[in-house]
Amino acid sequence: MPKNFIYLDNAATTPLSKNVLNKINSTYKKYWSNTSSTYKYGIKCSIYLEKIRLKIAEKFNTEPEDIIFTSGSSESTSIVFNNLIDKYKTGRVVISNVEHQATIISANKLKRKGWEIYKWKVNKDGMIDISNIDQIINNNTTLVSLIWGQSEIGTLQPVQFVGNKCNKMDILFHIDGTQILSNGIFNWKDLNCDLLSLSAHKFGGPKGIGILLTNFKSRLLLKNSDISLTQEYSIRQGTTALPLIAGMYESIKNISGRIKLNDLNIEFEKNKTSLLKEYFINKIAKIPNIKLTGSFSHRLPNHISFILFNKKFLPIRAYKVINYMSDNDIAISSGSACSSSSGKPSATLEKMGYNINQLNSNIRVSLGSMNKKSDIDKLVKLIQNCIKKF
Repeated sequence: MPKNFIYLDNAATTPLSKNVLNKINSTYKKYWSNTSSTYKYGIKCSIYLEKIRLKIAEKFNTEPEDIIFTSGSSESTSIVFNNLIDKYKTGRVVISNVEHQATIISANKLKRKGWEIYKWKVNKDGMIDISNIDQIINNNTTLVSLIWGQSEIGTLQPVQFVGNKCNKMDILFHIDGTQILSNGIFNWKDLNCDLLSLSAHKFGGPKGIGILLTNFKSRLLLKNSDISLTQEYSIRQGTTALPLIAGMYESIKNISGRIKLNDLNIEFEKNKTSLLKEYFINKIAKIPNIKLTGSFSHRLPNHISFILFNKKFLPIRAYKVINYMSDNDIAISSGSACSSSSGKPSATLEKMGYNINQLNSNIRVSLGSMNKKSDIDKLVKLIQNCIKKF
């Protein structure tokens, strides 16, 4: 990436820190054998793998067996849903109607097999309506799966509140935590959750590696008799990617701050990134042609999303703004990298009640530790140019 290029799309992926890259390279050199091999070099790698698993578990204040290494959040989510099919003939799953495609695809697979899929509606801020939680999460429910921080609009769901309900009713609760970890570390034992999906490349780690956090109850669901599943306590296939796992641990070590879990609110420690977000919010608050999307108060600390209107107060198509920014060496996006490239209107904004003229106009800015005030100043200046230009 050129030196003067400003990267503001950290919700899509994050750059590797130097120490992460060095750890990946050194692990490839020192621990290149297969961790499943029974000769001494393979055993050496296996011991190193379990040492990393223990250290990651300590970061989340949990047990090593709670850490399942996967290729990322999409696979972690898929494992959860696929094992439902194996363990239960039929059942009922509750998801929100603003989930990531990995959850939607997995839920549709269950639906085709006769399962009931209930999509929990969100309000204009993208938050689920918990006023009727007793009707939505009932005795027929097998699993609840929610996205904690929505990647397109940044809205946070009240996962502790929902988890408490699921815990009381002995219902499995899965969280898509993909966007969370770059903003701080949480205590797994304090989170009312049975399963949680993570991707390393969202918090400064390498692509192609992630974690499925589990507990004793959820591992009973994941236990599988399929003899082809030889990795991670017989939960998944494939050769263990030890260098990527080592790199992921380094990226976890780089995360600063803790996440405080409350019943309805999630508290993040103030840091450079969250303060920069506040600076950006204050700058664009003076521009009448900007409408924020998502919740203002229940939002990821590094995330800002908005619709930009031109001088006639007509919504500007997101691709025009993104291309203009790219031509001026700034990277932003219109939402999830998995869906924004499709060119389809935003299903998330549609579920939130936005009109058809606004569904292709959401802009996402997601900040990282490398960003500074001058980056925001340039972005705001170019935003003002877009209002005049388009």
